Amino acid sequence: MSLTGRPLLVVVGLLALAMPVLAVYGWRWSRLRLLRTVALVACGQLLVSLAVGLEVNRRQDFFTSWADLLGTAERAHNQSVPPGTMDGQAAARAADTRPGHGVVLSLKLTGPRTGLALPAYVYLPPQYSQPGWTHRRFPVIEALDGYPGSPRRWLTTLHLPQVLDREIAAGRMAPTVVVLPTQQTDTWRDSECIDAVGGDQFGTYLTRDVQQVVRTRFRVAAGRAGWGVIGYSTGGFCADNLPLQPGHGYAAAAAMSGYFVPYQDRGTGDLFRGDRAAREANYPLWQVEHDRHLPAVAYYSACATPDPEPCREARRFQAALRRHPGPVSLTRVELHTGGHNMVTWRAIEGPALDWLSGHLVPPLAAAAVPGPVPRTSPSPPGELARPRPSARRGATTTP
Repeated sequence: MSLTGRPLLVVVGLLALAMPVLAVYGWRWSRLRLLRTVALVACGQLLVSLAVGLEVNRRQDFFTSWADLLGTAERAHNQSVPPGTMDGQAAARAADTRPGHGVVLSLKLTGPRTGLALPAYVYLPPQYSQPGWTHRRFPVIEALDGYPGSPRRWLTTLHLPQVLDREIAAGRMAPTVVVLPTQQTDTWRDSECIDAVGGDQFGTYLTRDVQQVVRTRFRVAAGRAGWGVIGYSTGGFCADNLPLQPGHGYAAAAAMSGYFVPYQDRGTGDLFRGDRAAREANYPLWQVEHDRHLPAVAYYSACATPDPEPCREARRFQAALRRHPGPVSLTRVELHTGGHNMVTWRAIEGPALDWLSGHLVPPLAAAAVPGPVPRTSPSPPGELARPRPSARRGATTTP
């Protein structure tokens, strides 16, 4: 029975109604009034709470399957990737070869610096294995999820492969490889994608480790000009924070309902252990106000005004950039309707990916020297034009 389906919700709701009746009228309970009362309260509250939780989960898709809930969702999905570089022929053998459709591969990314070995998914665009493209290196976007969550939510709830296929086919995106890494070792512990003081080094894993492994195994851009990151909710904070870390190479970042301040709560635990410098190093708003040696990063921040905190923080970030001009820029988009939920993120997803693609170098010949490429560079065969993405109706855009 599906965790997000109505049948489970109906069953739990009926049990919530039936159990108190059984507790009151069951003949075995006739002389146990105190126990009967306790059972009535406990069963009623537990089942009602469970029903409410299931409905919230069904609407928000916190956990899309039992495997998600139990932390076993990262088993093989679609095809597994053998060690070594994925050339065009290998990708074609592993891929769904339907015209115009990319392929999602499952693999484990083992970090040479951190030692973390976690499951991930990789989307290869249709062009990856097509003639005329097999000697080209593709730009890369890392997609980071919220908490609680897993990379599968990009596949099952945000329909990322279908969105990428559509945007690439329409010419709004260049053919792009997208990596969906795992952000925590414990389903119930939020890493915030940082190098925790005395804990897991997820900041290093998600940047240097993931980039090194992906560059080794796939034909992707070698320099930071071809790398971007996108995330929603907690993943939005990760997308805002990681590009500002020393040595972490991203040219652009897109955050959907992301924030610019590091938070700590019961889900994160004590990430900084009182180390003020460590907290400031993972505080994007503080960094743009105090650090004069920031890398050049283009940001896209989108939120819905009924979800005030991400919008408020994006405005503060933009105001700080105006007070302290430098290599960091921000494009801010506010939707007039929506909230902190998947419905809003699905509406933002396409434009955010289009914007991000427009700030990365297009696919380059494999022998090309990494670095910025003028937009007037010749396009490879079959590449479609990429018009500058604009905000969708109902949104306010502020460069």
